[in-house]
Amino acid sequence: MGEQRQDNDLREGVKKQEGRKWYSLMDKIWAKSNLEEAFKEVKRNRGAAGIDQMTVKAFESKLEHHLEVLQQTLKSKMYRPKPVKRVYIPKADGTQRPLGIPTVGDRVVQAAVKRILEPIFEAKFMDCSYGFRPGRSAHMALEKIRKDLEDGYRYVIDADLKSYFDTIPHDRLMDRVKETVVDGSVLELLEKFLKAGVLESGSFHLNDQGTPQGGVISPLLANIYLHPLDQVMTERGHRLTRFADDFVICCKTPKGAERVMKTVIGLLEREMGLKVHPEKTKIVNSKRESFIFLGHEFKAGKRMTPSSKAMTKFKDRVKEMTRRNQTVSVEKLVKEKLNPYLRGWGRYFGTGDVRNRFQDLDAWIRRRLRAVQLRSWKKVKKLHREMRRRGWDNKELPGLRMAAWRSSHSTYAQYAMPNAWFKEIGLSSLLEIYKELHPQRG
Repeated sequence: MGEQRQDNDLREGVKKQEGRKWYSLMDKIWAKSNLEEAFKEVKRNRGAAGIDQMTVKAFESKLEHHLEVLQQTLKSKMYRPKPVKRVYIPKADGTQRPLGIPTVGDRVVQAAVKRILEPIFEAKFMDCSYGFRPGRSAHMALEKIRKDLEDGYRYVIDADLKSYFDTIPHDRLMDRVKETVVDGSVLELLEKFLKAGVLESGSFHLNDQGTPQGGVISPLLANIYLHPLDQVMTERGHRLTRFADDFVICCKTPKGAERVMKTVIGLLEREMGLKVHPEKTKIVNSKRESFIFLGHEFKAGKRMTPSSKAMTKFKDRVKEMTRRNQTVSVEKLVKEKLNPYLRGWGRYFGTGDVRNRFQDLDAWIRRRLRAVQLRSWKKVKKLHREMRRRGWDNKELPGLRMAAWRSSHSTYAQYAMPNAWFKEIGLSSLLEIYKELHPQRG
């Protein structure tokens, strides 16, 4: 009897310890140090103000006060997130992507929750998932696909989920979370985020599905909800590569690919309440057809280049920054606007087979900048002066239409602004970025 009582006491003690452990999740969320680190993350990510019009800078100006208010409302369970502000950004296909922007304070709380929950779920997540996870990147996902193709898994299920972030059922999502988190306070807080509602054009409406893109916690919740897909595919030995809601599955045979696609569609639609896009989801023979993943086009064979949409978007952005109807310091334009964009774009797409393409883009960018400089000089005498400074000894000096696009390709413009001049003003070179990423290719 004494031993049985002792065992019962021990079990009760374990239960109490477990209860304290899970309850401490909420304690960790509203801890001052965690809220401070959460704000630093929000500040790094910048972002627009929510419906209260408070900017990150304004929040920081009274940081101690705002964090104290958040902490006290969380501790007393009086915290209520405000509705998210609905905005739309254009997509490459001409449609618009809806974003939901929480207030800065709500973003801080979401970041605080994410900082505590993420390590717990990271211990469960599968290796095939790469999106919005610490220590993982799009490049790692792309490299895995290339490896799968090289291993002979040539039949690719190129899948597309229709409006994934906006269609996640709240009840099923919370069921997934409850499999791991049992702290009622944390679960209640997550439900508040999901049911905060949306303010659009002055009208408020509730939502019973979706995690708004733009919310700090949304990528983690999205990964949690798709975790069963990762599990099923991994347990069955399928070559799945997923980045948030974008994923491909590489198979060895066309029949195997058809069988796997049927399984995946059944899991996603019947069991998870999601919608697979019927026109955009297909099986591709990668040795004969290309497919696109994360903006990269996998050409028939093994080559990987930026997709046509990615190229169009890049050129449109560069054209906007280097429009010819502006009088501007080219050095300042390069340093403050063009270089940051070129470095980011170049490093993202530079891991592919893009040496020749990057070389051509560099020449095109230099020509556009020559056109901007000619337009800024306005008078041909300034061109002549620069040509003489660089050693032009021919007495005959050209007449040139300074605002004409063809003039930027003339011998005179290239003499006054040689390739070496762009190095002098610090223009980032896409080709040099490629060489840094591929030192073995030179």
